[in-house]
Amino acid sequence: MTLTNTASRQRGSAILMVLWGMMIMAMAVGGLIQYMRSGVLEDVQSSKEFQARLLAESAIALALHPKVGKNDPVLRQLVSDVRSYEVTVTTEGARIAINQIVAKEVIHQYCVKLFILWGIDPEKSGVAADSLRDWIDVDDRPSPFGAEGEYYMLRGSPQYPRNIPFQHLDQMLMVRGMREIAQRKPNWRDYFTLHGDGLIDINEASSELIEIVCEVSRPQADQLVLQRYGPDLIAGNEDDEPYEDLDDVEEILGVSQWEFRDIEPRLTLKHPIQRVVSRGQAGDLHKT
Repeated sequence: MTLTNTASRQRGSAILMVLWGMMIMAMAVGGLIQYMRSGVLEDVQSSKEFQARLLAESAIALALHPKVGKNDPVLRQLVSDVRSYEVTVTTEGARIAINQIVAKEVIHQYCVKLFILWGIDPEKSGVAADSLRDWIDVDDRPSPFGAEGEYYMLRGSPQYPRNIPFQHLDQMLMVRGMREIAQRKPNWRDYFTLHGDGLIDINEASSELIEIVCEVSRPQADQLVLQRYGPDLIAGNEDDEPYEDLDDVEEILGVSQWEFRDIEPRLTLKHPIQRVVSRGQAGDLHKT
């Protein structure tokens, strides 16, 4: 009886050990599979990222070729079912050259008008524009509604303002009044550039920018933009009709000769600094 019970207990213990061993092996195998799966997914994502970046960089090389026009079909291609690229070629004249705000009073005026157009109170618009100018100028005298060292020091930022041109658009968020404007207009960066001479490219600028630069109504600005889109009224294809003479711009805007005489020095038909934005996509991953 005792020998039988002992043998039964031994068999039970052996079965239990086998079961524990199988559980441990299953956990180890499951962990290994999960590790391998994660590694494979990481490799796939890395491969997609590499392909997307390669497509974007290759497309930039195409866009810079002297024989490729800004609306050339080669700039928008589906390489395979899961890979593609698209390049947009514009100029820096489609944006406000914020680093010219000290040298050119008109840039300051553009900022005030643009902020008001976005629904910002006129006083707050003036504060932001004056503070942007104070951030760049070399003196420590605040503009009427601006901010110099004392303002930032009282708020725990004695290192501001930098008194040098902006190095990155996000630095504008450090300027007095700009946080509220950014909250009101999340895509505000699309309206500014660090480069350029302050001239506005009439063949690239948006209706909003044309409205404030040319001091016309929105319908007048919209008409000017639609006219350059050509018969199909769609931008970015071969039937676009860019303006070749500022006299045509004057006629479409419908302003007097004397009014346009004041506007004309602010405009250009082809800004010399290009902006090339390339987007490559591989599967669900893209690089710009």
